[in-house]
Amino acid sequence: MFKIGEFSKLVRVSPRMLRHYEKCGVFHPAEIDKFTGYRLYSAGQMPLLANIVALRDMGFTVDEIADILPHLDDHVYLNRILRAKTAKVISALQAEQAKLDRLVQLSDTVRKERSIMVHEVELCELPAIKVLSLRGVIPSYRDESILWERLGKHIAEQQIPVKSGGYSTYFDEEYKEVDPEVEIAVEVDALGENADEFIYQEYPGIALAATVRFSGPFDGGYDAACEKLASWLEQNGYTFAGLLRGHVIISPSDDENPEGWLTELQVPVEKLL
Repeated sequence: MFKIGEFSKLVRVSPRMLRHYEKCGVFHPAEIDKFTGYRLYSAGQMPLLANIVALRDMGFTVDEIADILPHLDDHVYLNRILRAKTAKVISALQAEQAKLDRLVQLSDTVRKERSIMVHEVELCELPAIKVLSLRGVIPSYRDESILWERLGKHIAEQQIPVKSGGYSTYFDEEYKEVDPEVEIAVEVDALGENADEFIYQEYPGIALAATVRFSGPFDGGYDAACEKLASWLEQNGYTFAGLLRGHVIISPSDDENPEGWLTELQVPVEKLL
């Protein structure tokens, strides 16, 4: 038999944890000396303690371990418990990965904002334009490239002449974290024949629009431009009178360097009474 200090060295578990497991009812001394009160442990207890430590290292709580120990020989039960724990660990890892992605994204955004310049808001009239468009629901706003890839492939296959740049119109009444509805479009000289989801149409002119341009990457630049646009609308007494759309004037296909990109946000407005 071994005193608690001796046993702790053999099993590499501190006396404090051995007492904790005893208090929780999952691991007891083999004997307690009647005269000295010393806790005594035997070599035969080591496999049980090894199982407790293994379950602890898998993330099970002491209460969960207490429920599992009587069923260690029940392989069906044990497999079910381990599969459920695996699913929880995977879910926790995904949540932590999402946090990491947001941290990296924020770091990237801070760096990108250093190269962004936002111009002054202007009131102007926007002319009608003929476009070839594609409208769809995407996983998130950052996945707009899904639509652009489909439209670009169609343009290349059909050899459609289009002008540089493009438009993105956002149809949801509010910001959506998932499944926003977006329409992208490129300007054309003449309307052609529709093909499935690829639609020719004329965007009507806008008699009064508030516009603001920003140069640099879309990430960060869009937020900065929206902030400036919102402040201008409040300060000058205007409100939205239609859908917000983005007009990419100098796109990644025109300039590989993000600092050379130029985007304009456009929104129909009306004066508050």
